[in-house]
Amino acid sequence: APTATVNIIRDYEVVSKFKVVVPDVIEGLIKCKNPRCITNQQREPIRSRFRVVSREPLKLVCDYCGTIHDLGDIEKSLGIT
Repeated sequence: APTATVNIIRDYEVVSKFKVVVPDVIEGLIKCKNPRCITNQQREPIRSRFRVVSREPLKLVCDYCGTIHDLGDIEKSLGIT
């Protein structure tokens, strides 16, 4: 979740908290939804790579084909929805 908070707990007490931050570049984690993208071709061993276009709302762009992915596309690629 783009707005998640992680709590570090030791001995049943919260010792620290921090917000999850989406990195500027995401590589090899998300599959491009464009079936013609070079990262989806079996004969091309290229890992997917996305750059953040917008954090609110979350939007990523594929570095190879330029396809924009919104939060729903990202969740679908990760098998969340």
